[in-house]
Amino acid sequence: MTLFINGRRVRGNQTMLALLARLFDILGTVIPYEDLCLMIGHKSADSAATHVLRQYIGWLRGVLIANKAPYAITVAREVGYRLCRLAEGPRRISTSRSATLPELGRNLRRVRTSAGLTQTALAKRSGMDRSYVSDLEAGQRNPTAVTLQRLAKVLGVTPTVFFL
Repeated sequence: MTLFINGRRVRGNQTMLALLARLFDILGTVIPYEDLCLMIGHKSADSAATHVLRQYIGWLRGVLIANKAPYAITVAREVGYRLCRLAEGPRRISTSRSATLPELGRNLRRVRTSAGLTQTALAKRSGMDRSYVSDLEAGQRNPTAVTLQRLAKVLGVTPTVFFL
């Protein structure tokens, strides 16, 4: 298997390249730990398998950085890993509350569904009411920084993801 990033050939063993190719195949979608552990030759996602998986992911992150690829591997805690495309340049920042909240809500919904969580599950894990999470996703509530940090922690992302 040969893999190219930014026109440069990536070297590595077949397993590592297959893992990276799988992440590219479903860009932006979380791949569960169990599926990734199977790819690297482990039958379950036990502690030994996830340790090896972390080593592979570390190597893959290094490859992306070395090739100056516009991608990052993120962790969806308790779920798996995902490959995300980095922003290409500075984005226009809206100063209007009505334009910002719906965008934040759409991003929250995208991250939540990528993590495989329902509104109810996210609300329970973050100590919030489900209707509050629903209102956030609908762009009807203006969350505090603390609220965004709690949601980001449960989803295994940084709060800035809600604004990208």
